[in-house]
Amino acid sequence: MSNLFAINEKVQSALEKIFQQHRLVFWYDDKAEMTGLFEDIQISGIEKLKIENNEFTLKHRIVVEQPKQRFLLYQPAAKPADNENWLLDLLVSNYEFHTESSSLYLQELGLPQEYKELIQKHEEFFANQYRVSALKELLEKTDRESIIRLKMLCTICACEPEWEKVLYALFEEKLKGKQDKYKAIEKFKLSDFLWKTIEKKYNYKSDKPTIKDLLVNLIHDSFKRTIPGGNPLLNKDAYLFISRWKENSKAGPLFKEWSGVLESELNIESAVQKTDVENLIESDAFSIIDKKIIVSLRDSITKNTLANRIIQEWIDKRKVKFFYNSYENIYGALSNASLLLDEIRKVDVTVKSPESGFENYEKQWNTIDRLYRKYIVKSLHGEHGDILKDLTLQIEKAYGNSFLLKLGDNWQKAVDKMNSWKIDNVRSQSEFYSYWIEPYVKSEKRIFVIISDAFRFESAAELRELILQEDKYTAILHPVLGCLPSYTQLGMASLLPQSALTYNDKTETVFADGVSTQGTPNRTKILQKKYAGSIAITAEEFLKMKASTEGRDFIKPYNVIYIYSNVIDKTGDDKTSENKVFESTEDELNNFLRLLKHITNMNGNNIIITSDHGYIYQQNRLDETDFTDFTPVGEVYKCNRRFVIGKNLQGNDSVKKWKGADVGLNDDTEVLIPKSINRIRISGAGSRFVHGGASLQEIVVPVLEVNKARKSNIEQVDIDIISGSSNITSNSFAVSFYQKQPIADKVLPRQLRAAFYTEADQLISDVVTLSFNSSENDALAREKRQTFLLKGEASKHNGQDVYLKMEEQIEGTNQYKTYKSYTFRMMIAFSSEFDS
Repeated sequence: MSNLFAINEKVQSALEKIFQQHRLVFWYDDKAEMTGLFEDIQISGIEKLKIENNEFTLKHRIVVEQPKQRFLLYQPAAKPADNENWLLDLLVSNYEFHTESSSLYLQELGLPQEYKELIQKHEEFFANQYRVSALKELLEKTDRESIIRLKMLCTICACEPEWEKVLYALFEEKLKGKQDKYKAIEKFKLSDFLWKTIEKKYNYKSDKPTIKDLLVNLIHDSFKRTIPGGNPLLNKDAYLFISRWKENSKAGPLFKEWSGVLESELNIESAVQKTDVENLIESDAFSIIDKKIIVSLRDSITKNTLANRIIQEWIDKRKVKFFYNSYENIYGALSNASLLLDEIRKVDVTVKSPESGFENYEKQWNTIDRLYRKYIVKSLHGEHGDILKDLTLQIEKAYGNSFLLKLGDNWQKAVDKMNSWKIDNVRSQSEFYSYWIEPYVKSEKRIFVIISDAFRFESAAELRELILQEDKYTAILHPVLGCLPSYTQLGMASLLPQSALTYNDKTETVFADGVSTQGTPNRTKILQKKYAGSIAITAEEFLKMKASTEGRDFIKPYNVIYIYSNVIDKTGDDKTSENKVFESTEDELNNFLRLLKHITNMNGNNIIITSDHGYIYQQNRLDETDFTDFTPVGEVYKCNRRFVIGKNLQGNDSVKKWKGADVGLNDDTEVLIPKSINRIRISGAGSRFVHGGASLQEIVVPVLEVNKARKSNIEQVDIDIISGSSNITSNSFAVSFYQKQPIADKVLPRQLRAAFYTEADQLISDVVTLSFNSSENDALAREKRQTFLLKGEASKHNGQDVYLKMEEQIEGTNQYKTYKSYTFRMMIAFSSEFDS
């Protein structure tokens, strides 16, 4: 009974939809089994008529008497032959209704009767209303039989109507150890279609095909295609499928998991080990490839067997490969290690005079400190960090002995000849306020001063580069001679308006014109004594203010705003956290960018970033030779690893003694500074992060002037292609890309993805990601040649225009926008279709 009711409902529903498009519906029932059903059907606005040798009467009524009325015409007999059918003209121009299940399915799906055989072959698929409804949502009137079957697969796999999405769904199911979807494909007799299509598309052939076997062949074959003598069995379209799978942001993680599984099962490591590393640079089917490249790069760096230029090129090529993100830090560490050791091998740290030493550090030598810092940060975060253990030892030795100590010793010889702490043509830190701040005060313009405790010159050089990458900002970096001893209290005091710096209470506290400089309230007092419209505030307090309201109200009475940040020094001065001082520098760089944007949101346009002092830091444990045997004697106010302050101090050959007046103090205080990079032994204090001495790392202090302009002043490099043949004559086609300008301060790199498309925007090649980041002035060095693999079906577009589209990612999204498009003519010879 329930089955009869279901048929009733299905027929009623089908007829209602048909009458939305047709006035007359003919229903022939050759076995006269549906008479009761016909009589039960009631459709609003529809008249039911039986054909019972009354054709002429019916025709007159339908055509003449009621020409607008809709009729359901039922004949409890077989449809007559055309030459005997007196209602044939009406039948042809209207609709014939069928009640066998396959016809009902066709009618519900809106498909013509020519697909009846397809329905009958897969009739069990259509027995479920949910599947029928889901399929109907996907179907279009122009769908041919193969597309309908594809969409049936998509319905089973619950995916979008795309062939590759079907495979993703089946691969994901297999990874989970299930096969419900594949069993349904077999149950509904769609497996033959599935495997024949796969064979046609990818040349995959097997007497007993399975999803796992297909996966093995696809991924393994893509690896073979990228190495010499790989002998791939599948065609280029199979390789392109893997390429697109890796590019797919949603399906990419699935590829990563399967690649890991197959790497182990197929013992890919053995094949990789037999392949020369230079032949693996373009391969990325398996993670083990990156591991081999990483180990090879590491060994080449430690043994100095590969030029730094080649090392950087290899790493640059890996940046756009699939597994790069899994090894980003270790690749970054290797890049910095190669650059660092290359610089150390080339550098001449001869110091002819204080002036030349200071200038060389500002212009060149500080880069080595920066590369060391970047290496340490990347290696600490490096994936599989033990791989870098020996390289790190080599880095520490090269940096510590060949650069830091050697430079320290050479610089000390120049310092020993100085009678006062001044260098010709170099501004001193004590001049900061008068030289940089007073002009703003006099012109009544607002200036924000960000003072970061222990922010080194090399870090400021990196910050300058980061700021210049921001639109509408300009940044100019100046070196100044920091105070001596180079520690927080004296450095912070030197940056304030003052005419006399003294130690009034025989402690480390510095007084400016008789006022203590310790703490933000005292610094505000000193600033306001010079200029009433001044204020000092911590960075934490400043960032808590909402820029557009509270922040603007706060700064309204002030033109000089000193903002104090203590991220780096706070980390380094604590023995338990000093090993994280380089990581805290990365945090401070990000903090600066936040502060800059916060200030500009308050309509601040003029910013100066500076520091109280620099520091020396070595990641490894120090040797005994890094410590001096000196023990301070006298009236000691403060004793640090790198300095002693007091009176009547007694020195020896391991320290240099300065009178207060010689270092800019206005009292009889004396200062002792250990020579070169040596440390004084102090119980319980950290020894790797130190400051207070006279090394270049400690006393070359940055002053970074930042201004916000009204007009945009930033651009990315422009990319073009070098004209060659505009005809594509084979399935492999090379294109030369040209980066028009070298990257510079305000000219940023550009990353694009490129591929060939038809006029209907159908992808017909692999998709490649290209990075354009060359700083070379030589135009030839900025060319990049890329070979594209076109699908086998590309030749179907012979004689037509196709388009090379370059696209760039929309920031903060997975979406892309077109950058440029170039037109080519498809002229592939038919023989190319047989290329594998």
